[in-house]
Amino acid sequence: MGFVVCVGNASLASMELRWVRRRSKCDVDAPRSIPVFISTLKRDINLEELRHLYSRCDHSCNRLSKDGGSSIVDMKKLRTAISRSDVVVSVFCKSHHVEKSTSDKDDDDDAEEERLSSSSLFPLDLRRQSKEESSLGHMFQDVLPLSPSSGQLVGFGRAYSDYGLTASIHDLMVLPSLQRMGIGKLIVNRITRLLTSRDIYDIAALCFEHERPFFKACGFADDRMGSTTMMFTKSLEA
Repeated sequence: MGFVVCVGNASLASMELRWVRRRSKCDVDAPRSIPVFISTLKRDINLEELRHLYSRCDHSCNRLSKDGGSSIVDMKKLRTAISRSDVVVSVFCKSHHVEKSTSDKDDDDDAEEERLSSSSLFPLDLRRQSKEESSLGHMFQDVLPLSPSSGQLVGFGRAYSDYGLTASIHDLMVLPSLQRMGIGKLIVNRITRLLTSRDIYDIAALCFEHERPFFKACGFADDRMGSTTMMFTKSLEA
């Protein structure tokens, strides 16, 4: 189910509103289906939000690091990478639809409990008031239209191409709490449609080993020529 914001071919639309659905309902308070806004415009990317998404997804920009863990993305390099990417796809949703991790919930609960206990009013009354205010806030957000400016960045992907023969997909990521809802597949499908609309069909996906099943589900397969990705490491050994 989707609503195209921009007129024209849906596969080439720069902005589109879609609905995604959770496969399992883990949180009774979380809606089963939520709207997401897809944009292919670079102007809709907030670099601070994007850098935060890299961190939340534990996505490393240094594939040659020994521990393989993520590190803080250099803002200047990130700006350059985005500006020179051929295709960018960003996905936004309303912030109250983003499920927090267990640790985040515990921290918020502890902070709220401390705030309430230090008040001169009755804690029970304050908890009821806080919950009612939160519900009203969510209802107000549901009325507002979803857009990059009103939503939270929850998914991202980009691609480089030579504008003629080949292209490669990089930095595909979805906020962990919203994974397995089809957001990643929406991003990959949008990237490949944009590239193939330019007659570029030699598309590679730079991914980790555990991401291979996902890309296979998106239509990717092993290279018929038997090639694989190799990284330049000589400078590190010098």
